[in-house]
Amino acid sequence: MPYITRDLNGQISAVFRDANTAASEFVPQNAPELVSFIGAPANTELFHSLDSDLIRVIEDVIDALIRKNLLLLTDLPAEAQTKILARRNLRQSLPQSTSILSPNDGLI
Repeated sequence: MPYITRDLNGQISAVFRDANTAASEFVPQNAPELVSFIGAPANTELFHSLDSDLIRVIEDVIDALIRKNLLLLTDLPAEAQTKILARRNLRQSLPQSTSILSPNDGLI
C-alpha cells in the first residue's frame, strides 16, 4: 500500500489500498507527490518534530520511574523493552548527554 494511477500528465489521479488492474504502481506512503495529493497538513514537519520531542520526554519519564523503582523494565511488553533498550544504548553512545531532565528536576 498505496498503489496509484496517473493521469495523462503523469500526475497522481487515484490512490488504492491494494494493487489492481487500474493501479499497479506502488509508491511509498511518505512520497512527496502522494502526500501532496492526499492533502496532508502543511505543518506535517512540525508534528514530526513534536513527536520526536515527546518520545524523548516519555523515554526520560520511563527512566525516572525505573530509577525510583516505581516501574520495572520487565513490567513492559518484550517489544517495548527491546525498543527502550535500543534507544537507551544509542543515546548513551552519543558524545553528549541527550537527557532533557536534570538531577535538579527531582525526577532523576
